[in-house]
Amino acid sequence: MAGVNGSAVSVIEIDRVEILSGTSGFLYGGGRVGGAINYVTKSPTNAPLRRLTFGNYGGTQFYGHADISGKFDNRGRFGYRANLLYQGGDTAIGEPVDQKVANVVLDWHVTDTLYADIKYTYNDYSKEAIQPFYYMTERISIDTSKRYSPKWTSNDIESHKAYTSLRWDPSKYFTLRSAFFYQDTRMRVNQISLNQQVDRTFIPVRISNSPWEKHENYGGYIYLDTRFSTFAVDHKLTLGYSSTLYDYFVRGNGPVSRSGTSLSLDELKNLPEPDWGASFGNEPLSSVWVDRYDNVLIGDAITFNDQWSAMVGLNYATTANKRGGFYGDSSYEKSALTPSVSLLYKPIEEVTTYVSYMEALEKGSIVGNTYANRGTVFPPLVSKQYEVGLKYDISPNLLLSTALFRIEKANQYSDLATPIPSYVQDGLQVHNGVELVLTGKVTDNLTIMGGGTLMDIGVEKSNNPALEGKKPTNAASRMGKIYAEYALPWVPGLSLTGGIYYTGEKYADAANTDKIPSYTLYDIGARYTTRVLDKALTVRLNVINLTGKDYWQNDYTLGTPRTVAFSISTMF
Repeated sequence: MAGVNGSAVSVIEIDRVEILSGTSGFLYGGGRVGGAINYVTKSPTNAPLRRLTFGNYGGTQFYGHADISGKFDNRGRFGYRANLLYQGGDTAIGEPVDQKVANVVLDWHVTDTLYADIKYTYNDYSKEAIQPFYYMTERISIDTSKRYSPKWTSNDIESHKAYTSLRWDPSKYFTLRSAFFYQDTRMRVNQISLNQQVDRTFIPVRISNSPWEKHENYGGYIYLDTRFSTFAVDHKLTLGYSSTLYDYFVRGNGPVSRSGTSLSLDELKNLPEPDWGASFGNEPLSSVWVDRYDNVLIGDAITFNDQWSAMVGLNYATTANKRGGFYGDSSYEKSALTPSVSLLYKPIEEVTTYVSYMEALEKGSIVGNTYANRGTVFPPLVSKQYEVGLKYDISPNLLLSTALFRIEKANQYSDLATPIPSYVQDGLQVHNGVELVLTGKVTDNLTIMGGGTLMDIGVEKSNNPALEGKKPTNAASRMGKIYAEYALPWVPGLSLTGGIYYTGEKYADAANTDKIPSYTLYDIGARYTTRVLDKALTVRLNVINLTGKDYWQNDYTLGTPRTVAFSISTMF
């Protein structure tokens, strides 16, 4: 699915996901405190790749995926990669899904020091009978294994995305890297929002309908890395600029609301489709808001000796927004000079300790269509993060890390007003916490990825004294997870997998009267790799939410039901 701004990344174009902690993400172009998620997309392989995968995502959602890659020439200068996916059928709760994705990559090693690529992704996605949003007066358990929406509710997306990158290493002292992307997304969403009544029935207070709307995303960066030494101190200095632009177009008056009589959840599935009338107007698309985010940065990764190193940097960030049309005319532009600094010390080769501080200018959030003040853009704020931590390489393949941190950021929440709530920004969320993470191979056969976080969270500097000291909405104080793979030594090629994921209780409302219960989810699976007709063959089976736990992902969204997925991959 696409995000609220129309941006989307398909699973088949991702090679791996990198988690960048706060200061390590700084040299990638500013960003947010707490770090960033970097999707590394697929590139052509040096060796020929021909892989077919057939599988099922759960329910009757069968899919086929082809991944083909290699080089056009004997010298390996020109490469290609193509990923094609078709998915169709119903989810585990009977939501019809249809998806077609095509991802094509071409790259060119122009010289030994100059590399360029171009990538294109087309995604056509449709999902019917999407689950409603729930606004609760009494937090109850709802059976997540059932579908409650009529089929005419839907989420339809068509996206075209092109992106290109260039890297030039003229010498061992200099690297120039740049990239640019453009994404055009058309979306249409019909979704029901429900208000719970005292008798535990629900009134559909909003049936959001969006005629096809358009989202355009542009972005790019250019960075110069230089490596040099001053006396015995080594430097990697980065200078750069990055920018993103988002433009939102819509027809007519955008989403509309409809009210209805009180219904049970079982009756909701038979709710007739409203007469949308003029909401499907033929008016031309018009821009209703534009977001811009720019960064100019300088950063230096400094190595004093084998034990001491540091990273210092400054980012001059500018965020701007302009609204118009039915959202009303308004605009803002704010700039801030935000620092990042980290000091590292290695008492022994296997241990790294660090202390860091960073700030980030975060753009104002855009209120979504499920709220009465939809389209409101909150003012930008500077968020802060303090952290001290330790990383211990227990072995070459096993890493233990721990950290104490404090994060200060804007506090945002639903006011739960009836019949339709508004989204509010007021005060600061303060997260004081500790985390512990262990990843890697414990033995030759056992691999684990696990961790836990404990936080003391609260609201400060609120305009409403009643909110002071309350916990932010949708933020759990305790979280933990462990995922493990065990390769059975007596059955070559067979690995058993499993995971346990815990999320502590949290609150749905700013006054902390609506408590969302904690939950623990269990996944199990198996993977078997062998060779058939001298070709690699891999069979996977996974059961998600093994116990069928009913839970709330957040204040208005149900959790994922028990889902059985499987796939078979083979080379050809």
